[in-house]
Amino acid sequence: MASEAKRRIVDCARKFATYVLESTSNPRFIACTVVVLSTVLSLLFRLAPMRWGVYLNEFDPFYEYYLAEKLLEKGNGNLLQGLAWWYSWWFNRGEKDTLFWAPYGRDLRASSQIGAPLFSAAVYTFLRALGFGVDLYTVHAFIPAVGAATASIFVFFLAKEIWDESAGVLASAFIACGWPFIYRTNLGAKHEGVAIPFMLLSLVLFLQAAKKGSVARGLLSGLAMAVVVLAWGGFLYPWNLVSLAVLAWLLLNPEAVNLAKAFLSFIVPVDIAIATMPRFGPTFAFASLASVVPWSAVLASALVLTHMVPLRRAAVRVERKWFVVAVVLLAATLLAAWYTGLLAALPGRILAVLVPVWREVGVTTVAEHAVPTWASIYQDYGLLIPLSASGALICGYRYRKRFEDLLMVLFWLSSAYAAASMARLTLVLAPAVALLAAFGISEITGALMALRSSRASARKGEEGVGLEVLMLAAAIVVLLPLLAVAKTSSIAATHQPALILSSSVPVLDYNYQYTDWLSALEWIKANVPQNAVIATWWDYGYWISVNTKRNSTCDNATIDTKQIQRIARAFLSSEEEALKIFKELNVSYVVVYEPFLKAQLSYLGYVYFSPAYGGLGGDLAKSYQMARWIGENPDKYLAVGYVDSYPVLVPADTPEARNATLYRLLFVKIPERTFYIFEKLPFYGTPIQNYQGPSPDIPQPQHFKLVFASQPNAWVLVYKVEYPPNG
Repeated sequence: MASEAKRRIVDCARKFATYVLESTSNPRFIACTVVVLSTVLSLLFRLAPMRWGVYLNEFDPFYEYYLAEKLLEKGNGNLLQGLAWWYSWWFNRGEKDTLFWAPYGRDLRASSQIGAPLFSAAVYTFLRALGFGVDLYTVHAFIPAVGAATASIFVFFLAKEIWDESAGVLASAFIACGWPFIYRTNLGAKHEGVAIPFMLLSLVLFLQAAKKGSVARGLLSGLAMAVVVLAWGGFLYPWNLVSLAVLAWLLLNPEAVNLAKAFLSFIVPVDIAIATMPRFGPTFAFASLASVVPWSAVLASALVLTHMVPLRRAAVRVERKWFVVAVVLLAATLLAAWYTGLLAALPGRILAVLVPVWREVGVTTVAEHAVPTWASIYQDYGLLIPLSASGALICGYRYRKRFEDLLMVLFWLSSAYAAASMARLTLVLAPAVALLAAFGISEITGALMALRSSRASARKGEEGVGLEVLMLAAAIVVLLPLLAVAKTSSIAATHQPALILSSSVPVLDYNYQYTDWLSALEWIKANVPQNAVIATWWDYGYWISVNTKRNSTCDNATIDTKQIQRIARAFLSSEEEALKIFKELNVSYVVVYEPFLKAQLSYLGYVYFSPAYGGLGGDLAKSYQMARWIGENPDKYLAVGYVDSYPVLVPADTPEARNATLYRLLFVKIPERTFYIFEKLPFYGTPIQNYQGPSPDIPQPQHFKLVFASQPNAWVLVYKVEYPPNG
């Protein structure tokens, strides 16, 4: 009896082991496991900053959080009523919030997108209904990280839909570890964490709709893209990318009825979302330069469905010379549009991407809008760049045979061009690189396996490719991309604290030694009157307005260039001129910021300085761009000095710099700082040893009273404006 029971147990164990081995050796199981692990890894990377606490990161997320608060406030806690308030703008326009761009205010609904705030408010409402005691701030911080992690799932399905599961698995791993995508979508980040996954989902559904001619899937694809429209100003890119691919394919294949049907069902929800959004409206959706390609694709689709386009066999063959003619005509059209001013109708940021040499000051003065170097792009992606280029090249050879290949080659080329035009758009390149690098590796390894097969079946005595060579080549192809995405520097960078916690200083070794902005915001919230207007440079506007509920004169939206110019003029002018401008804006407080470093001299004590390196600058470095905003020569205000070979930023020794209100506010003498690097030594009248550079005498402020210096480094200074009695 005992032996029978033992035999049954052994049989059960054997069957279970066999089942486990069969399951784990199943390619689909392996693919699912890798995708799940990639998704989990992606989420862990994005949640790494939690070690410092839950904070919103950068600047825009604070404004999006404020909009989520506003939706719930206007709806009295009811999200649907808040949504109704948002879209009631079409019937009740003009409501402005003076918390931003005081004293004139900002029309929140007409200048913002509702997607990210709506997601946060919806998830918050849902979790509260389930009984979870979460707060909106925490929910808003987690949404981008959790949303971006799902991109690993959607990119797998997209690669699988286009090629196969092996490409999907690799693409999932690559996008999970891609630093440019992680950096923009980590804990507390902004809307791209919602937009990119929905863009990938939309492409998956669209390709399925195109294969089957399914109107339902086309509508679902359009709804997914509508979410992108609601959440991301960059929706213009996928909107035009899909339209361009469809237009090109229908011109090459006029019999593609299924694609035409899928596109028309796709475009309806997208255009409705654009047309009904207060920020854009019907004109933008149907009669703007941005809508030319989508509406051309709509026209082509309608002609295909009505059989008004001749079939390919009856069409005139497109010769290479006509391609050259088309390029010349396109260039001539762009030139004519620029000359006639039509291109001016495009927003400055879009124009800067399309034609990088045409950039207005409002675009060039923002660091993330700068033209990146190819070295920086390669540093972000490493060997995935050439591997993705090989994948794009293969797709390029097959673009006439499959719509998917045409779409992918356009995706890679356009996103690479956009990333090369604007640093911020390296994010757009991330999914294209992940997809096409995965495809490139899949094709290379497939070719190697084919060589191995041909070797095995070769005739006896014929020299073939050695197994060792094939194994070495396969190992190199697989391991090098993994090294590219698993760089120690990128993994370590995921642990950076939020900018507001480190006062915009990018650090990894952090012990809460740079909490100056938190200190200043707490003081402002507790001590500055509720209706006060605070003047500051636009970089810090969202931090001040959202965290303290005090009015700021300008912020990161940079929607009013004239007001930014007025603030720049006030900072770089005399105190008398600054007072006139501040009085017109009803300013009562001024906030300036400079992350001074210090060095100790045995005969003097601490000397304070601002290094001339990117990523560490405050208002002193930004005064260069302030001068550009008002059309002045920055060299009149800012100079570079040297201590030995170490560069430091200092005011120029010019009347303009000595007279600038900003420099008087920054270089004020306080107990925490009594001597700056460019100053002359007391009694000696000469600069410190080893310093070479200007030594201007910057007077102390006369009409600005220092009321608070942030802790622990006095980097953020809060001044109360003291207007003359007769002024």
